[in-house]
Amino acid sequence: MTTFDLPFCLSRRAFGRGMLAACLLPGMARAQVAVSERITLIELFTSQGCSSCPAADALMLRLAREPGFLPLTFATEIWDYLGWKDTLAKPAFTRRHKAYAAGVANKRVYTPQAIVNGRAHCVGSDLSALTRLQRSPGNSAELASVTLTKAGAGWKASISRAGAIPARVILMPVSLRQSVEIRRGENMGRTITYANVVRDLVDLGAAPSGNATVAITPDMLSLVEADAFALVLQAGSLETPGEVLGAAFSAGTQS
Repeated sequence: MTTFDLPFCLSRRAFGRGMLAACLLPGMARAQVAVSERITLIELFTSQGCSSCPAADALMLRLAREPGFLPLTFATEIWDYLGWKDTLAKPAFTRRHKAYAAGVANKRVYTPQAIVNGRAHCVGSDLSALTRLQRSPGNSAELASVTLTKAGAGWKASISRAGAIPARVILMPVSLRQSVEIRRGENMGRTITYANVVRDLVDLGAAPSGNATVAITPDMLSLVEADAFALVLQAGSLETPGEVLGAAFSAGTQS
């Protein structure tokens, strides 16, 4: 496991390319055909330059086939200076990694680091810790339901929440499988396959209380290499991510 300490002060820079247009319509009825259930969101922060990461990367491939889990892979830049620049990393992912460290990991940034439901962390290859954190209760007064259904060429997300804490609706375009040949650094000579690789973070706006729908249009996914997406309802903001209140995945359980 590779680790370093996060400096006390964090930059509060904006994430991604900014907000994309979405249709947020309060009070619309829940769709009839669901492709999601209550799931545990695991955000794995990994690096192609980290020799401890392949075990965690392999575990995410396994968990992507398990009901109840939604593993997402975030490639971070923190080890790029060691001789191999991560081909999947983006500055927004590194900022998210450090923001989580400031909020839930006692300012510790390491790889492979897994953030479970936005409220706890563990080593990303530790299945027993991930399972234990999956069972830990969240803030039941704030948890939300997120359901996806197809709507023509796009999707419709039905959101239902009773709480009122500030939260955002975040779209995460995903590449279901990505294999990378690593030619330098600690993993030189290895080809590693990653599951559910996040390619972007898009803030679709504030999450209202009660019931609402969000329209996901094809153009929202066409700007990046993505064949699926996660829709996450999360307390806080992109700069200061908090507890995950609900999530859904367009691809369902992977085979």
